[in-house]
Parts: sequence; C-alpha cells; structure tokens
Amino acid sequence: MDRHKRTADIDSVFWQQWQEYQDYLYRCCIKWMGGNSTEAEDALSMAMLKAREKIQQSAKVIENFKAWLAKLTYNLCMDLLKQRTRYDLEVEDVDLVLSNEVSQAESPILAA
Repeated sequence: MDRHKRTADIDSVFWQQWQEYQDYLYRCCIKWMGGNSTEAEDALSMAMLKAREKIQQSAKVIENFKAWLAKLTYNLCMDLLKQRTRYDLEVEDVDLVLSNEVSQAESPILAA
C-alpha cells in the first residue's frame, strides 16, 4: 500500500473515531478544566490537533483509541492548568512587587 493511501485511510478512521468520542472528551475537558467551558473548548481543540498529528506515528500501536484519546486529552489539560497556575503566580508576584513599591513611595519616612 502506498504511503498516501495509508495516510488517507488513517485520516478517515481518525475522523470517524474523533466524531464518536468528541462529546465524551468534551465532558472530560469540562471536568478537568474546573468547569470552565471556554478553557474546555480550547483544550478539546488543541487535543484534536495534537491527536491528529500523533496518529500518523502511533496508529499501529494504539489498541484502545478511546483510552489513547482520553490520556492525550487529560495530559494536555494538565499541562494547560500548570501553565495557567504559573501565569497566575507570576501575575500575583508582579502585583505584590508593584503594591510594595507603591507603599514604599507613599511612606512618610521615605518621602522625607
């Protein structure tokens, strides 16, 4: 079988399977993203792109497509949550530094 035919076959199976499990994965994303539907939709879109990219390399070794998709989606959600947590901590640190600088500038001892 030539490479293009194999790729087309994998694509066809991928999209059929994706459609079958998309609602399930969305519900999982809602749960994993703390109920935030916007973040869940973003995570699901990213999972779809990542799965589509990886399926060409992994198609022969995937035994349970639903479990494979769920694991990929879960890992992606956890990565997004870690990134969000890091960003939130950075914003809090900046706010703390700025509030300390403002407090010091307003201090009557330092102003004199």
